[in-house]
Amino acid sequence: MKRSTLIQDLVIRYKYLNHAQVEKMVELVFKHLGSALAQDQRIEIRGIGTWHVKIRKPRLARNPRTGEKVQVGIKKNIAYYRDWE
Repeated sequence: MKRSTLIQDLVIRYKYLNHAQVEKMVELVFKHLGSALAQDQRIEIRGIGTWHVKIRKPRLARNPRTGEKVQVGIKKNIAYYRDWE
């Protein structure tokens, strides 16, 4: 779902809030989620899913163009698990 679609759905659902208010609330929620992930915290929203930072170990990779071996450092990715189907 796109952010704009989420905002439109919330405006329709909560008629007492205008578009600007809903947009500010969504922005605030996303800001807090992003700062929590930046601090390596786990986020769980029941009925939606769970997010956490996954750390990938350093490894030896290959440059696909030259075939040369390249050392790749630690990487952090956001892992998501959807708890609804």
